[in-house]
Amino acid sequence: MGVSFLVAGLVMGCGGLEAEVSAPAAAGQEQSLAPSCPAGFTEVYLWGCNRLAAHQPPCNYAGPGHYNVLHLYCQSATQFYDAGPTGDYACGACF
Repeated sequence: MGVSFLVAGLVMGCGGLEAEVSAPAAAGQEQSLAPSCPAGFTEVYLWGCNRLAAHQPPCNYAGPGHYNVLHLYCQSATQFYDAGPTGDYACGACF
């Protein structure tokens, strides 16, 4: 008899086995990982030189070396700041 109630409960959907799924708050908004400058600033792209340990991405040198990373800088009449790396890089000697 106990088995009958258990089977009936599962067939009827009782037991709360399914969790309610909610959408993330920012599901309708697209986000960009690329840096950008606010209105009124001029975009300036400059290469930066980074030292890289052996066998590390993005260049995977056999020994330590350097690689170039393109950064976006934002410039106004009174400010100049690094908005961040663009994701572009070049392995080898620094520019």
